[in-house]
Amino acid sequence: MKEQDIFSSTQIIIFNPIMKESIDTRIEYFRYLKKMIRLVNGNRRKYTKAQIKFYKDKLCEGQEKKNIRNAQKAALKSKFLYLLPFDLTLMLVLQNEDMHKIACILKKIVLDFHLAKKDEQILNVEFCAALGDEKAWEELMCSKKLKGYIKYLEQVKINTLFIKKKPYTILITATMSSGKSTLINALVGKNISLMQNMACTSKIHTIISKPFEDGITSEHDYDMSIDATREELLSDNENNKSSKITVGTYFNGSLGGERIILYDSPGVNSSENIEHMEITQRMIKARKYRLMLYVLNATQLGTTDEEQHLEMVAKQIGRTKVLFVLNKIDHLISEDDDIPNVIHRQQKFLESKGFDNPIVCPVSACAAYLAKKSQQETLSRLEQREFDDYIYKLEQINLSDYYEEQLKCPHIEFSYDEAQKLYRNAGLAYVESLIKYFNKGGKTDGTGIR
Repeated sequence: MKEQDIFSSTQIIIFNPIMKESIDTRIEYFRYLKKMIRLVNGNRRKYTKAQIKFYKDKLCEGQEKKNIRNAQKAALKSKFLYLLPFDLTLMLVLQNEDMHKIACILKKIVLDFHLAKKDEQILNVEFCAALGDEKAWEELMCSKKLKGYIKYLEQVKINTLFIKKKPYTILITATMSSGKSTLINALVGKNISLMQNMACTSKIHTIISKPFEDGITSEHDYDMSIDATREELLSDNENNKSSKITVGTYFNGSLGGERIILYDSPGVNSSENIEHMEITQRMIKARKYRLMLYVLNATQLGTTDEEQHLEMVAKQIGRTKVLFVLNKIDHLISEDDDIPNVIHRQQKFLESKGFDNPIVCPVSACAAYLAKKSQQETLSRLEQREFDDYIYKLEQINLSDYYEEQLKCPHIEFSYDEAQKLYRNAGLAYVESLIKYFNKGGKTDGTGIR
């Protein structure tokens, strides 16, 4: 498992059958995990230290007892010994080149529990499976010894093979006040990026998807937080002298289960810090992404800062796909606004800046974010009023016709569910369908999806 890949892993301890056992059994399981980690000197790494703390909170309810009845050790041997390899692989970030560590751990387990050769072999196969060996997984799923853990093993298998997939990398760029952070929160379906009209940070935020929801969002911002708080996610650690912050979480919505990495670049027109522009330009020139989402503010099109950034992007982007996300489209919904004409004018403007057949995707990121949030929790009174207002506004235009007729996006069925309706009408459902289409190898000529 590579360093960056650790953030694409769900926290499997949440689904581990041991979580249903007594506190004494869970504590003993945790103590034995720690013992194996110390055995291979793994407790020196920042990530492993953070995992130990997280596991202690989940397994021991924050407290590790000193004395456990000897009978509990027998229970660990008979019921939970075969769960250890998966947790240890995650906690130690084990890779194929760490077979010597695995051999050391195996030897110790065999000695501690007086295992027969066949039991040792099962544990060895489990470690291979945890490292992503598909043949090992086939063998495990047929094992009579592990029959009682099949449901859990299926979840771990999905997680393990998900990590092995090549991620679809997306760079998001914009000038200030475009609503870039709101769009990111809408894509993820969670409030992980500070939404305000100012230069929030000079850091590159790398946001990595997980295979399924575990209720945990992790962050590395100098400190390693396995279960990051809202405050940690929405503020920068002043001790972090690097240019990077990494976040791992499940993406709610149609991108859920897709192996995706979002690179959030700093806004390029901060008058307070030229470093923001320099960092973003280096990211764009490096082309370490397969798709660019360029966020435009529908209420401030064609500014000098926008023109300069677009010209730079046009020179550096090469053949990389670009989706121009025309955000805040809800602000234009009035009798004086002709949305199709606004989109057409923007396409012509982008062509004048060097983009052939640009794909313009009108959205209301704020509306889409509220739509997703309403499916996870109860909205505040103010949010509910905004939600209802967006429902009315976005019903005045029909973005689905534009996406399905002009961009040839797959049809998205109308829903009477208010959240699903708003998600569709806000345009984000179509943007996510385009991302999935490109991730699967789809191509575009700029005038329609083929």
